[in-house]
Amino acid sequence: MKLAPIIVFAYDRPEHLKRTVEALANNVFASESELYIYCDGPKLTSERMNELTNERVKESNVRVEQTQSLAKQYAIDAPKEGKFKAVHVVCAKANKGLANSIIGGVSEVIAKHGRVIVLEDDLLTSPYFLKYMNTALDKYESYPSVFTISANRPPVNKMQIPADYEYDVFVSLRPFSTGWATWKEKWEKIDWSLDYLDEFLKHPQQIKSFHHGGDDLTKMLLLQRNHRIDSWAIRYSFQLFYHHAVAILPCVPYVDNIGFDGTGTHSWDDETDFRNDVAAAPENPRMPDVIYEDERIINAFYSYYSSRKRPLWKRVINTIYRKLGKPIPFVIKKKLYE
Repeated sequence: MKLAPIIVFAYDRPEHLKRTVEALANNVFASESELYIYCDGPKLTSERMNELTNERVKESNVRVEQTQSLAKQYAIDAPKEGKFKAVHVVCAKANKGLANSIIGGVSEVIAKHGRVIVLEDDLLTSPYFLKYMNTALDKYESYPSVFTISANRPPVNKMQIPADYEYDVFVSLRPFSTGWATWKEKWEKIDWSLDYLDEFLKHPQQIKSFHHGGDDLTKMLLLQRNHRIDSWAIRYSFQLFYHHAVAILPCVPYVDNIGFDGTGTHSWDDETDFRNDVAAAPENPRMPDVIYEDERIINAFYSYYSSRKRPLWKRVINTIYRKLGKPIPFVIKKKLYE
């Protein structure tokens, strides 16, 4: 098996980075794999910022320095301890932002190695994460329609996989950016500009088709163009649609997201939606030879991303059921296939 290098993107959360790298080091194939840690740089303070914002930036910059120091220490210690074949650290001098960091870092590493596995600094991996990713990279490299392998999926308690589905991965119209992998040939087809957006917006049927992956997608493209969000992932999602491509997602996630705890850019009132039991991820997942859309899974995926809202009382009951670990009783049944 040709082992892909791993990139971990970090910023100002040294404790998260430590947990992510330690979990990764416990993976099958970790000791034979090269690890790249890309650390974003500090932000500048400004007289135009209020005092509280400036103080927060200064505190963040202290953590940036701690994160970079930790990454550099891994480069020295981890190979000696047999945790990774090699560890390379790239530290930005100034803040690039998440999107530019990922696009630039992946482009650099994939140009050298031909394929890459990507994580951010808040993802704890199954011991079989690297085995799953490398196996899928080998299997689907020659499939023109498969652009990416994802290690995560919509919340298990909100999107059901049919009990009689015979594989451990499924075909998705939308990629997941929390643990993923791709190949040089397909990465280089991506247009990161938004020059196409005005023309795309003139065609309602194209928008409707794009929304088969979720009716929040066009809204996020507009937010990206208006600099309201800093996302490489929404542009990547559109490019899969543009190239009539798909992603491979696992039925059981291989990553556990610990980043929605209020320490990062994004937070959530109920982070349980993003937490996964990676111990349940299979060591040898069954993967289909034929790339096809299972209508039941596509419908469940589409229903999860539907913007139609439930009444408050139904949402409260669903929340109670989720906390009890039970299937929610009120599910929006919005379908693409009858």
